[in-house]
Amino acid sequence: MLLSCSDKNVKTSESKFVVYSLSNYVSDEYFKLIELDSSQIKTFNVWNQFTTINSKFSSLSKNKIDHKSIISSIKIDLEKISKTNVPSPFSRPEIIGRLRVFKTFVYKIDSYNLTEKNMETYKYDLEGMFEAYNALISKMNEIVKEN
Repeated sequence: MLLSCSDKNVKTSESKFVVYSLSNYVSDEYFKLIELDSSQIKTFNVWNQFTTINSKFSSLSKNKIDHKSIISSIKIDLEKISKTNVPSPFSRPEIIGRLRVFKTFVYKIDSYNLTEKNMETYKYDLEGMFEAYNALISKMNEIVKEN
């Protein structure tokens, strides 16, 4: 049996893929996050699970290279939320629906094994995640102002 040392150093282009900062995947406009209305913070604080997610999501910045680990952490937090444990005044269809859309993008992004082949889809899904997050926060702000 003959073995060659050169066989051990064979690498495919897939294994050389490098994850870059978020700014390489998402344009600046997506980093303009809608914030929870600070004048209503007591109302938001009744939903501890979401305030944790909000804090983590707000930490995503253009220069974050470890954005995949933050998104993975958000996914773990989202797994703890179901429509049965969403507190009032947020246990409404318009919040549950937007939360579901946000969850879908987070789960999808977390599942990616990044390669050059799926990069465009990854970028599109990141943009969708930011849009879904802003839609959710916007609706939450609207609801607390009503109450």
